[in-house]
Amino acid sequence: MNLTVRLMASLLMLTSTVVAVAAPPEMHAPRIVKNPAFYVYADPGSRMRLNVPTGWRVRAETLNGVRQLRIVPAKADQRERAAIDVLVRIRPCVGNDALERLAEKFRQASGDREAAESVRLQSAQGRLVVEYREGSYVSNPLWIVRHHLSVYQRIDRRFLLEANCAANASEYKTYRHNLETICFSATAGK
Repeated sequence: MNLTVRLMASLLMLTSTVVAVAAPPEMHAPRIVKNPAFYVYADPGSRMRLNVPTGWRVRAETLNGVRQLRIVPAKADQRERAAIDVLVRIRPCVGNDALERLAEKFRQASGDREAAESVRLQSAQGRLVVEYREGSYVSNPLWIVRHHLSVYQRIDRRFLLEANCAANASEYKTYRHNLETICFSATAGK
């Protein structure tokens, strides 16, 4: 019992010492708080930059001679149950009216793709933002609907930056903030 009382007294003394040593809050230097939920990824092999959620990985790959970035979620359930798929690439465009033609294409249903829920053409910024849903059979009786957010940004007369973020429609709302941040932050620097 006597040992317990001594231990408690020592612990109390130690706690009061720590509190007395700590500087008052007004003495602390101001801190600049950055958003720890995202980091900026700059691709060394291309001109692409984008904000990526912390913990997510960026994989660079080349398909048909076109370099693209695949952003992979940190958790297995995000990759499997939500089936998150994020792809950013710079691709050639044809003609000066490529964005207008893309907007018209998405306004109409095509195959398993529904007509777009939202088509926003921002001509002054050279940007097209499209949201649409597309269905497919995962296995014979299982039909899955995926929600897509695609952002097309004109780089110059010959190239577009395309950012496509997709997830299962039932899970899209949960990951909407992360997917929108990736797609809207994607840029192609000089």
